[in-house]
Amino acid sequence: MSTRRVESFLLRIVVAEGHSPAPERWRGRIQHIASGAEQQIHELAEMVAFISTHLQPLGTTELAIEVVAEPALPARRD
Repeated sequence: MSTRRVESFLLRIVVAEGHSPAPERWRGRIQHIASGAEQQIHELAEMVAFISTHLQPLGTTELAIEVVAEPALPARRD
């Protein structure tokens, strides 16, 4: 019987208004939920490296990333 383990990461991306959200211009933070470890990121490669680092102790040899995009919430106007 195969085992399955799920790891969760929280990714926050900040895109300045009026700028293209191109991956090479990202700025944000990624957090590994189980350990609480966080890192600032400035490009997609840093995100993948962070995730890979936290999966290596689990014996993971392949990394498959599923990106789920949710629509942005409208800006609050108080």
